[in-house]
Amino acid sequence: MATTSSPEAEPAPARPGGADPARPRRRLTLETLGGRRPILLFLLGAVVIVIVAAVGSSYIQNHPDRLDYATRAYEILPREARLTFDVEKSPSAVAQCTVSALARDNEVVGQRSDIVVGPTTDGRKVTTVTVSVPTSREATAVEVEDCEIVRPG
Repeated sequence: MATTSSPEAEPAPARPGGADPARPRRRLTLETLGGRRPILLFLLGAVVIVIVAAVGSSYIQNHPDRLDYATRAYEILPREARLTFDVEKSPSAVAQCTVSALARDNEVVGQRSDIVVGPTTDGRKVTTVTVSVPTSREATAVEVEDCEIVRPG
């Protein structure tokens, strides 16, 4: 007679990572993911998101009415304030900016609204502008109050 060992007598060796050896490993297949249709819908959705993001990014970067400005430097004198700032716009667009000089109490003591930033001939988007604003009394700050596109490019 042959002796047989019962399955309960010896436990099966454990798999690395502590996985239960009695449960078979699941593999990712089309059936476990729900078939072809959900995968195709997921891939289609991902492609649509990438396309929309690319088109939106391109539109924002090349939008002709896009305008941004930032202060580079300023100088405060007893009866004058000087401001150097950058204007980013389409190379063929024309912008008009307003610069204000402010006193310690935030009262406007000088203002220029005739600053025109014209089209560039070299195709650059950023133009550096320096303006001098006469003041009625000593200013403590000078800022670009507003810039707007007056002729789209």
